[in-house]
This record gives sequence, C-alpha cells and structure tokens, in this order.
Amino acid sequence: MSISVYIPSPFRRITANRENVTVEGSTVGEVLDAVERAYPGFANLVYDGEHQVPRHINVYLNNTEIHDLDGVQTAVQDGDQIAVIPALAGGK
Repeated sequence: MSISVYIPSPFRRITANRENVTVEGSTVGEVLDAVERAYPGFANLVYDGEHQVPRHINVYLNNTEIHDLDGVQTAVQDGDQIAVIPALAGGK
C-alpha cells in the first residue's frame, strides 16, 4: 500500500529536504521502517534505543495520534497519510 509520510522540518536533512515521501507498508511500523530503508538515519530520529516511538515523537495516522490507536502495529490503508511531529520545547 502506498502511504504518504509528512517529514517535519528538523528531519528533512535526512530526506534531501523533502516534505513528503511515499513508501509502502501495511502498518505504521512497516511504513516508518520503509522510510528508514529509503533514507538511512530516519529511524534514529523516530525511535528510541528499544526501537519504540517515544512520547516526545508524535506520529499521526490521518490526524489521529498512534499512541491512541495500536501504536506502530496500527494498520494502514492505501492512500493514508502519516505525519511525524517531534515535540518542541523552548522559551525562557
């Protein structure tokens, strides 16, 4: 299944500055792994040391956060959209 993945600005150095990439997969995890295969280093930005998506990385499937679904095991359909959004901190 062809899935579009939104790449946030801080991660675009990995994807040659592409805002969206299209990969194949049947679960969110397979899609994220496919992005890693196409753009090595992506997994280091999305996963922790146990290959889990940490809470400070928000991954959305069609505007629903995957932590509210089945995490990386969430099934995807052809044409779905995934967005990877890192939590940002800042201020004084």
